[in-house]
This record gives sequence, C-alpha cells and structure tokens, in this order.
Amino acid sequence: CEALIGEENSMCGHLAHLNCGLRAYMAGTVGGSIGLDAEYHCRLCDSRTELVSHVTKLLETCKSIDSLDEVEKVLNLGVSLLCGSQKTSAKLLLSSIYFALSKLKRGNSLEEIWRGDDSSVVPISSNGSNPSLPRKNGSPCREDSENKNLADATKRKREPSNEYDSFGIEIHHQKLDAEITRVLQAMKEAQEFEYRMAEERLYAQKNHLRNLYLQLELEQEISELRELGLSNGSSELVNSVSKRKDQIKREYEKLLEMMEVAKGFGRTSKEILREHFGLGLEENHAE
Repeated sequence: CEALIGEENSMCGHLAHLNCGLRAYMAGTVGGSIGLDAEYHCRLCDSRTELVSHVTKLLETCKSIDSLDEVEKVLNLGVSLLCGSQKTSAKLLLSSIYFALSKLKRGNSLEEIWRGDDSSVVPISSNGSNPSLPRKNGSPCREDSENKNLADATKRKREPSNEYDSFGIEIHHQKLDAEITRVLQAMKEAQEFEYRMAEERLYAQKNHLRNLYLQLELEQEISELRELGLSNGSSELVNSVSKRKDQIKREYEKLLEMMEVAKGFGRTSKEILREHFGLGLEENHAE
C-alpha cells in the first residue's frame, strides 16, 4: 500500500498478495458497501490504491517471462483485477489483455503475442488515468476519448485482419472463462463449507451416541447387581434401562438420517437439513 498516512505523511507500506485480496473481496471491482472499482482496499490504513497502473506494470514484467503458463497466470490475474471496472483506462487495458490471451490460446509464440503490443497497452498515470487522452481543465475529456476510441475501433474494423475478425469472439470466450472460474471457485468454497459442517455434526452425533451406550452399560451393571441383591434400588432402574435403549435407538436412527448428506446438501431433504443441520431456519422465520 502506497497511501500516505499520519502527520508525517509516511507510506503505509502494508504488503498483500493480489490473489488474496481478490479472494477476500478487498481488490478488483467489488460492489456493495465496499464499492471498489479496479482498486485495492488496505486493511491496515483503510485507504484505497488504484490497480490500473499496477496491472500495466504487470504486463510490462510479463513480457520478460519465458514461460507460456506463467504468462497466462499473470494475464488471468489482470483480468480478475480489471473485470467489471467502469474506468475507461481499465476497459482499454482489459481489452489489451484479452487480445494477448486470445493470441496465447491460438498457440502463438511469446514473440507473436507481444508483437505490436506497445500501441495496445494504454499508458496509465499514478491516479489511474490515461495521460495521452485529450484534457479539459486539467482532466481527461471523456467525450473526446470515447470518440477517439470509436474512430480507432472503426479503423481496425476496416483493416483486413483475421486476428481482429475473431477478436470479439475471443473476448467473449475469455469473459466466459473468467465467469466459469468464479462459479467453480464459489462452488468449491460452498462444498468445503458443507463438508466441514457435516463432519462436525456427524462426529458430534456419534460421540453423543457413544456416551449413551456408556450410560446404558452403567445402568445395566447396577440393575444386575440389584437382581443379585448386592445393591439397593427400585423398579425405576429397570424402566431407566428400557428408556435408555429406546433413546439409543432413536439417536442411532437420527445418525443414519444425517448420513444421507453423503448425496450432497442439494439432494438431501430439507427436513433433514433443517432438523439436524440447522439449515433453512432463516427461511422459516422470514415466512
């Protein structure tokens, strides 16, 4: 984090992995109360850092990497950081990344991937803006920049290039890849949550059942001693043993019901999830 904090305006300097920031919804574009737009929110100083310039530096560093797999990882990280941003600079840079990914997916060499890329990577200043855009009153003119982008896009469309003919399709597929990755990650996290909950509840029920068996053994021993005249007691002890056996039977059947989650929470009856795992209680309260 490069934010200046304190009376001395010293740099925060808090270090964080961008991938960790994405998983924690503290980096990239996040809606809701956080409201990030291609930014990083520092947990230490509560400041925000724009990420467009950082992704630009990542792309420049990426050009010196010799591994296609590593290049793809860096490009996908850039997509995750910029995807969904409303900033013009982020959108232009994201298009450059999608274009490089489309070349990589077609099996082009690293030299071919970066060939002619100097014009497509947008120069970004420290505040996330493009210094080459026309400016009004010291700030980029959005209307002029959009007109320029439209003119450039029209010019590219008229140029006979097979790469640009498939560019739109490749961008669409790259967006779908990113969306599928997010869906699978969310699904994985949900399954891990279900597994941890099932593990906790099943073992708790098993331990409860074991304690009931121990109580039953103790009560049976006392009952046998009473029958031998070695212990005083009443007929209530016999009833207690009988009730304990019934309780064990019910708890064992409950454990068998709980084991139906082996099919997955989505295929387990709502009654079992509600009664044994506490799921769906909020819906009932809402009704």
